[in-house]
Amino acid sequence: IAEALLNSLNGLILTWKSEWAFRLEVITSILISPFVIFIQADKTSKMFVLFSFSLVLITELLNTSLEKANDARTQQQEPLIKFSKDAASSAVLIALCLAGASLLNMF
Repeated sequence: IAEALLNSLNGLILTWKSEWAFRLEVITSILISPFVIFIQADKTSKMFVLFSFSLVLITELLNTSLEKANDARTQQQEPLIKFSKDAASSAVLIALCLAGASLLNMF
């Protein structure tokens, strides 16, 4: 269990160091969280916003891992690799839209 935890923390650190988008999403999540917690809104809405921002981070981590795995395979442009990278990036976009919509729903 300890080794798995260390591997997970290492993944977060490596992603933080190498991915500008991940850093931006983490900082945004940290800045928005106190606002979400202290605003006058029902608990369900608050939890949905926090869950949505967590989903953004999760999808960004999966997107990054897929990109890195594909880049390790080849640096050449291959249609299937481009497709998989674009699809993973689309998942991040959908998660970001969900987070934004959930935040706007609080008002």
